[in-house]
Parts: sequence; structure tokens; C-alpha cells
Amino acid sequence: MQIKFLQKKPYYIFVIENFLNDNEYNLIDNNFPNVETELSPTFEYKNRRRLANYDKNYKDLKDDGNLSIKVIEEKFNDKFFIDLIKKLKKEIFISRLKNLTNLSNLKNLYAIFRKIKIVDSSQNKTLFQKIFQSNYQKAFDISYMYNNSYITPHTDKTSKLLSLMLYFPTKNLENIDIGTTFYHSKLKNFSNKEYYFNFDNDKNNFLAENEDDDFFNKNFKETITFPFKKKDLYCFIKSDTSWHSVKKLNIPDNEVRKSININLKT
Repeated sequence: MQIKFLQKKPYYIFVIENFLNDNEYNLIDNNFPNVETELSPTFEYKNRRRLANYDKNYKDLKDDGNLSIKVIEEKFNDKFFIDLIKKLKKEIFISRLKNLTNLSNLKNLYAIFRKIKIVDSSQNKTLFQKIFQSNYQKAFDISYMYNNSYITPHTDKTSKLLSLMLYFPTKNLENIDIGTTFYHSKLKNFSNKEYYFNFDNDKNNFLAENEDDDFFNKNFKETITFPFKKKDLYCFIKSDTSWHSVKKLNIPDNEVRKSININLKT
């Protein structure tokens, strides 16, 4: 596993190139859950749809042997996450050290020095596990975003440790800049306080509600946008300033931005 850092300050962004081989990529892409027939319309939100591993539809597809889900869960097994945390121990420590006033952050800081265990969210933990073991949960989220959809800037929930993204572009969308966009900002927001943003089509950027018109430009500087590229695994470590978004999509109506988001949580 070769980690290539794209940014180290003020928070860590990295890529693992060619994480999927051609066969793995094609198996996932060709067996992506069908948004029309295999997802309930209740998963639709602001021209986006999603399928999370705790959803009944996901569990049904898994039980039916969906190859896309099978490959993803094999690639992101417990050993993968344990190895990744070990490789990133210093970077995770530095990311958590910035905000020791937050009690959950103190817990996360202490957790990286204990034995690592990947557990199911519903699993009951023994007293020994609670005291001497760091219990992390992995989550999978299959995402479908359509023309004009977007995700406003945020830093992620306090329980988040790592965010990882795989993209599945069609020929028309491959390598264009519609991956996750990251920002430098002095606004510290480890608790992920919600700021209300709208998208300004004229400026091709966000505007903050109930703030002055220049609030976004004064507080956010765009730095990196991931290319919508096959097979590479794009990642970042949650911190108090890990601001990121998906800018409003300007893609043909018959296209969809497909991705799989993999999260490691405490």
C-alpha cells in the first residue's frame, strides 16, 4: 500500500494509486446497484441518491450476492483498515492534537495507541474491549449525483476518522474536475457546525446564507479538486479544518456521478 500525499497542511489529503486492478474495477462498475430498480425512492435527496450499508436495500443486495458489494467489502476488509491506521498513526495523531478541547477528540487521540479492532456498529463490546481496545466501524455509501446536484462545504461528523472515495466515471465524465473539492479555511469546525450555503451559478461557487456576500470568498480558498478518475483511491483525514464539498454539477442530464464512499468511524 503506497500512500501519496497531495497535501499535508492544514490537513492531510492523499491518494493510493491503482487501488483497484482492471478486473476489480470492471466487476464493481458493471454490477453497480441499479438506481431505478434496486433503490427505494426514499433515498432521494436534492437530486442525489445514496445506498448505505445499513440500509435494507444494501443488505438485500449483499444477501443476493451482488458482485459490486462483494468486491468492495473484500477490498476494504478489517486488515486493510488496520494496516492503513498503522501507516497513518503519526498523521492521525497530529490531526487530533489540534483540537484537544473537544472531549470526543481526546478519546480519538488516545484510541490510536491501543490495539485496533474493526467492529460492527451493532456489536456489544465487553468491558475489556472498551478499556483496552480501539473499536472502529467501517461504513460504505454508494452515491449517485445528477446534474445540478451539489454537497455544501462541511468538515464531517466528529465520529469520522478517515474518508475514502472511489470514482466510477463514464467515458464522458472521466478525468474531469467533479471529484471532491477541498478548501483552506481559518474557520475551525471540528464539531461540524452546519453553515447554510447556496450555490451561486454566476460565480461558480457557494454563498453563505445570513452572512455578507463576500463571506465565502473571505473564509474559503479552494485548493484541490480530485479528478473523476478510475481505480485510484482518494482519501483525507478528518480534522477541525477539513472543509470539503462537491461543487454544483454541470453534466448532461443522462449522466450520473457515481462513487463509493468508504468511511472509518470511532
